[in-house]
Amino acid sequence: MKKIIKTVLSAALAVCMLGLAGCKNEQGGNISNTMTFSDGDKLVEIVIEDYGTIKAKLYPELAPNAVENFIKLAESGYYNGLKIHRVAKDMCIQGGSLNGDGTGGTALLGKATSFDIETSQDLRNFYGALGYANQNGQNTTQFYIVTAQTKTDITQYDPATIRAKAAEFTAKLEEGMESTDPAYDNTVYMEAYYTNLADMIEKASDEIVEKYNTVGGYPLWDGGYTIFGQVYDCFDVIERIAAADVTTDMNGEKSKPVNDIIISSVTVTDFVMPEESTGEVTAE
Repeated sequence: MKKIIKTVLSAALAVCMLGLAGCKNEQGGNISNTMTFSDGDKLVEIVIEDYGTIKAKLYPELAPNAVENFIKLAESGYYNGLKIHRVAKDMCIQGGSLNGDGTGGTALLGKATSFDIETSQDLRNFYGALGYANQNGQNTTQFYIVTAQTKTDITQYDPATIRAKAAEFTAKLEEGMESTDPAYDNTVYMEAYYTNLADMIEKASDEIVEKYNTVGGYPLWDGGYTIFGQVYDCFDVIERIAAADVTTDMNGEKSKPVNDIIISSVTVTDFVMPEESTGEVTAE
């Protein structure tokens, strides 16, 4: 099942993996606290039956494969009628599973049925981030939106401790683990995840540190999943979904909505600058 994994780094570093208002800075991405729009920017509207419309901006310059795949899926009508099958309290909402239970669905990126994760220092798991759930580092169709608003001081995390976890998985591979071993793909993924996470923590700018302290989110997902967009409007919609009643799913997690939450449509459009405006439009 393609759902966000949970693992423990140490007693001091509990890592929940799957798992503001949008943003853009000079490099692009969702880092700053204001979002600007320019001609041609990719915007998405995710309409949820009985809840409303979630609006987000996509970042093709930083996650090109992820955005291309998402647009192709949306344009094909793939998401229409599927469920938000996972509502993990204080974490995320998740949808896009073909079978409505976290299983099924293939990517539409060229001939590939899945594709590698893409990470960037400029795309983080802040509140409202739009990302792909993956299985062993392979993205397909399932997306998540971060609903966690936990304010976290990421300077408390020690990159050396995280790299030590990566080294544990490296050691398993160097011991001669065969690619046919059922645990091989996950071991490769976890080695890359912890390595990426250490880099993300170590290289986090003051702006990123401040934002996690004020906006919240799940910084320890950084490096393990592809962030490719950021919600910039209708946060009330994701909050209402996040508050839905849930029961235990087939894996024992209390995250399955009691009542079906249906994705009516997903539409991607190009932003067009209003005639009376010049340069960029900013959303606060």
